[in-house]
Amino acid sequence: MKHVKMSRQRCSSWLKTARTCVVLLACMLAAAQEAHADSAILYAASDNWPPFFMEEDGKISGIGYDILTEVARRTGDKIHISRLPNNRALKLFEEGLIDIIVIDAALWNDPKNIPGMAFSDNLMSVNEYIYFSTGNFIEMKTPSDLTGETVGILNGYSYPVFDDAFAKGKVKKVEAYREQSLLQMLMRKRVDAIFMDSVAFDYNTRRFGYDQALFRRGIQLSDAPLGIKVRRGKAGILPRFNKAIAQMKADGTISKIVRKYTQ
Repeated sequence: MKHVKMSRQRCSSWLKTARTCVVLLACMLAAAQEAHADSAILYAASDNWPPFFMEEDGKISGIGYDILTEVARRTGDKIHISRLPNNRALKLFEEGLIDIIVIDAALWNDPKNIPGMAFSDNLMSVNEYIYFSTGNFIEMKTPSDLTGETVGILNGYSYPVFDDAFAKGKVKKVEAYREQSLLQMLMRKRVDAIFMDSVAFDYNTRRFGYDQALFRRGIQLSDAPLGIKVRRGKAGILPRFNKAIAQMKADGTISKIVRKYTQ
């Protein structure tokens, strides 16, 4: 009889524990559902833009991709991310077939299109500089200080402060499609300077094995805060996106992602 009594006690204790576990599990599920109650299925795209967005052998990576993926993990949103040519991505964005451009700057967009879009809080900034080879550095303050020189820039990029100098032929420009090509042109003395953002410079010198001591940075050309671009009809996702971004800044996640590609 004693043995039966002990078994009943154990059974009773086990049932109480099981009930407690069920209650705790229900509370956890309810909390998770509440936290992600506003989650959505979203579609995002970007063109190749090393190191912010890259696709190689069907695998996507990059600073912007990693940040957006982590934001979605924290918000509970499901985001389908694709690489598309820039013009096609923008067209689909304007037509409402894409919800998000992975990473962009408001000042790079045509002002007439701004009403149709919204941006998350700033993720980071892209700062463009003039880079010289260390042995051919030119101390300068204005574009006229580069009169007679040749500079390398990325195809399709514009630098308003140099528009007049380029138009009048005071400074010659040579365009390239990749930052790697700009670095090669500078090292081979085909150009006297190149224009490049500091993140791309760090990424490309690291990737292709260039000693940064071979280069010297000149004046800053621009400062563009970057964010996640969302079409206006999906702007309701931004409060939870911004909450996740603030957390990622505070806990060092964004800085860690940037370092992954630049150091």
